[in-house]
Amino acid sequence: MEKELKVNGLTFVPYITEDEISRQVKRVAGELRDSLTDPDPILLCVLNGAFMFAADLVRELGLNDAKINFVRYSSYSGTSSTGNVKEIIGLTEDIKDRDVVIIEDIVDTGLTAQHMIEDLTKKGPKSIRFATLLHKPESSKTGFVPDHIAFSIPPKFIIGYGLDLDGKVRNLKDIYVIKEED
Repeated sequence: MEKELKVNGLTFVPYITEDEISRQVKRVAGELRDSLTDPDPILLCVLNGAFMFAADLVRELGLNDAKINFVRYSSYSGTSSTGNVKEIIGLTEDIKDRDVVIIEDIVDTGLTAQHMIEDLTKKGPKSIRFATLLHKPESSKTGFVPDHIAFSIPPKFIIGYGLDLDGKVRNLKDIYVIKEED
């Protein structure tokens, strides 16, 4: 893990290590597996940020009959949420009477999560579970709390392990937080 990282003129410092992430992914996978009633749920990876978390989580789940689908919503510009949720890639799978698991990278304001759940509920799933790598409860504008949370964090901007800054640094194995000004 690098001590400091510069991206777009901003400085980031280490926050969550690859090993810590791996331990929490295993824990969340176990919780999720125990909560599902269907051996073949539909797993919805929310692009772009959740792709690394989803890949690791799906492997840990070990549900060979699960169907993996991808959706994409956007509510960010630079380092902050715009508050406007836009669907960019929609659901292509029929979810009626199916267990659905939304796999998200981060729940910040809760607006995107709420929008997704409201939209999916109209399609008649048997259940909807929500798993997130990161949850910022202090930033919530909706009161939404995910069913499965790997890490609860303060309202700071972070990058790495799928999370980006203007499309950059998603590839990092660790998570970094923006450095506080002295």
